[in-house]
Amino acid sequence: MREWVKNELVEGTVNSADTAFADLMQTLAGKATDALWNASVLASAAVQNGDVCTTLPSVSAVTGNKVIPALRSVLRSSGMVQAPELPVTLPLILDTSDRLYLARYWKAEHDLAVALQALFVNTTHLQNKLPSTELLDQLFPPQANQDDPDWQRVATVVAARQRLCVITGGPGTGKTRTVARLLAVLQLQAAESRRVALLAPTGKAAARLLESLRAEVASLKQQGMELELPDDAFTLHRALGYNPGQSGFRHNADNPLPYDLVLVDEASMVDLAMMNSLVSALATETRLILLGDRDQLASVEAGNVLGDIVGEASPDRYSAELRAALTDTCHDFKVVGTQQQTGGIADAVVELQHSYRFDARSGIGHFARAVNAGDADLSCAIGADDTYRDLEFINPQQSTLNNQLLQQAVPAAIKVIESKDIEKALTASLTYRVLCALYTGPRGVEQVNRFIESRLVRLGHIQPNKIWYPGRPILITRNDPGTGLYNGDTGLIWPDDTGHMMAWFADGESGAKAVAPGRLPAHQTCYAMTVHKTQGSEFTNLLLVLPEAPHSMLSRDLLYTGITRAKESVEIYASAESIRTAVETKRVRASGLRDRLWDGG
Repeated sequence: MREWVKNELVEGTVNSADTAFADLMQTLAGKATDALWNASVLASAAVQNGDVCTTLPSVSAVTGNKVIPALRSVLRSSGMVQAPELPVTLPLILDTSDRLYLARYWKAEHDLAVALQALFVNTTHLQNKLPSTELLDQLFPPQANQDDPDWQRVATVVAARQRLCVITGGPGTGKTRTVARLLAVLQLQAAESRRVALLAPTGKAAARLLESLRAEVASLKQQGMELELPDDAFTLHRALGYNPGQSGFRHNADNPLPYDLVLVDEASMVDLAMMNSLVSALATETRLILLGDRDQLASVEAGNVLGDIVGEASPDRYSAELRAALTDTCHDFKVVGTQQQTGGIADAVVELQHSYRFDARSGIGHFARAVNAGDADLSCAIGADDTYRDLEFINPQQSTLNNQLLQQAVPAAIKVIESKDIEKALTASLTYRVLCALYTGPRGVEQVNRFIESRLVRLGHIQPNKIWYPGRPILITRNDPGTGLYNGDTGLIWPDDTGHMMAWFADGESGAKAVAPGRLPAHQTCYAMTVHKTQGSEFTNLLLVLPEAPHSMLSRDLLYTGITRAKESVEIYASAESIRTAVETKRVRASGLRDRLWDGG
């Protein structure tokens, strides 16, 4: 049995740490069995592959034991598996839905669900009152011939009346605009100044959040409304007090965060363990607002927290109390549907549904909607339609990848190198980027970066064997609180006023901060990046490179995330078969959080 697991599972899904854990379970077990060993391997491997747990049917598929009750009995009698209850005393948890967890992930999921439900329920002490219609009309002027509700306005009302609000929506749906106006409402309602934390999973996303909010504040000021913003936005690690030399964070349930409102952008990137750490560190009266796109790739680590929280959310499921509040404050709010009102966590979720970036003429917008709908035929038809000028499919049989890089990526790199100063260079670096599904291989990040650098050397724009050259884009791959740089941050190598090469990063204030190259944490060149690393980023134009089908990396969320990083145009280097495979492949991460929040499971 053990050799079957090791040799037959998809390559890369099981590693030596997983099998070592299984060996330990066998050693400690009161009754060692192949079923326990295989189940332990899969429970450990699940976390490495993004799932929070494995399931008994998955274990059954590799053990050959097709009788689930018998498998359940074997695991429970091993002495290593306990029921889902506190206190946790054993290393594995098997719940009533046949989900098998590593104990600490079961506890993180349990604690997060309890904390989120408490956040939502415990709002009476806030003495919230709904914002006035007059104020809402000023912030969200009613539009003529508007058939649908103004979902930005709905989100503002929902967030104003409770401690927990989740605002989800695709690119260009106005999440940042909504938040700026929501902050204005809360500021006017508060008897004293509110302490607000602006957070994001990466420094890059945090800087973008602050920059976008400042632009919205300037717009509000023109309307005669003042709004105070924090001076800075932080990564989650920095806000919680991450210290690599210690276990856990400085801020926790015993030492909560000193804020009245915590706003987290790009919440789809936040994994289970991090979200649990954040929510457990909230003070009794702190509000939590999560922003994100539920259709994006889930976090690299275990969990799909935003997707699980959003669940099957729909205005159809709003409680009678929330519907009444929205009817009183939002013009044309109405619910048409047959779903039963459920209230609960459904009342905390608002989906912004109108994209202001991608209009009816946008191929990217139409393509993104078709991808999310899982409609491969329509997706391919949109890509083949020449009337959409912002979207193009590049058939690998008709053009080599190197030719595509020579046409766009290399000239874009040259423009960065020829910029007059670091601010202009940083701006230029966002006008074009290559995104890859893979890191290695002929269509991977490594190969693309190597080709672009070699071409720049051949053209005389960088010196051979020169590592620190002006215009070299870099991607941070490890958190480093000492420099304030975190995994996913991007910057440029550029000389300072004395001519010394420095690494420069946008500071969120239309400026840049410099870090000496010798102080940089682990990093890599990034003319090309994996799609996973681009979450929280926007580029004017991009080339998305996909592997040939069939491939395990091809999925609907990867394709959607990749194309929606672009503001103006996307080229997709892939065969129609690869695109079709990606659209038709929807990944679902194993987790019990959705059941806990929506069904009480």
